[in-house]
Order: sequence, then C-alpha cells, then structure tokens
Amino acid sequence: MWFAGGTHRLQIPTKGATLAFTEQNKRRLHARLCEVIGTEEADILMEQLPPMTWTEFATKRDLDELRIATKRDLDELRIATKHDIEFSAIATRTDLEQVITKTRNDLEKSIMEVKHSVETTKFELTTTILELTATMERGFRNQSWKMFTAIMSSQLVTVGLLGLMINSLR
Repeated sequence: MWFAGGTHRLQIPTKGATLAFTEQNKRRLHARLCEVIGTEEADILMEQLPPMTWTEFATKRDLDELRIATKRDLDELRIATKHDIEFSAIATRTDLEQVITKTRNDLEKSIMEVKHSVETTKFELTTTILELTATMERGFRNQSWKMFTAIMSSQLVTVGLLGLMINSLR
C-alpha cells in the first residue's frame, strides 16, 4: 500500500490483476484529486488519461500476434486459392477435352450423314438420268420410225404417181 502524506490511501492492484477503469471510476478519481491537489491540477492530470479503458489499447505484442495471425491466414488463403485454381484448371481442361471429343464425334457423324446423303442423291440422279436417257432414246427411236415411215410412204406415193404418169403417157 501507498500512503500520500500519511492520510490518504490508494490501493495498487497486485501484479496480474486488472483495474476496472470505468467512467464512474474516472469521476471518483477526479473528485478525489480535486480534494488532494486542487481542481486545476486534477483537470490537467485527468486530461492525460486515455479516452478509453486500458483493455482497449493494443500493445506491441497484440500487434505482433495480429501480424502473425494475418500472415498465417494469408498464407492459408494463398495455398487454398492456388489449390482452387489448379483444381479449376484441371476441371476446365477435362471439360474442354470432353467438349472437343463430343464436337469431333458429332462432326464426324454429321460428315458421314452428309456423305450418305450425297451418295444417295448421286444414285438417285444417276438413276433419273438413265431413265431420262432411256425415255429420250425410245422417243427418238419412235420419232425416227415415224419419220422413216412418213418418208417411205411419201416416196412410195411419189413412185406410184410417177408410174401412173408414165403408164398414161404410153
């Protein structure tokens, strides 16, 4: 214990104990200081006290612990982010390979369908051309026979008329 002038006692907490420094305690301290050292001196001394409790102050040790914890958190976040990026890259690569394979298969299927369609169309065109050619040949043959028959008939009529003319002249 400490005695100021032998008449006033101020209890100092033992090591490790915390002093509750509330607004009520500050007012009581100010009132007591005014009695002991005077109002002006008490005001000057009270202005030197922090505007908050001592437990709200951060110590160098608190800041070091916070720095270490923050660094650890950032390192963990960096590792997790790197892992997430690597996982995403693998997943993206796998997805892309699947899309490429599906696209390639779909494209090959489409090409085969187009080839089949072209072959079918080619066969149908060839068949149609052959049928058209056969129809035209029959038409030409029929037309040729009709023309031949008409020419022959007209020649026979001409020969018959000439023969009649010659017989009538005789």
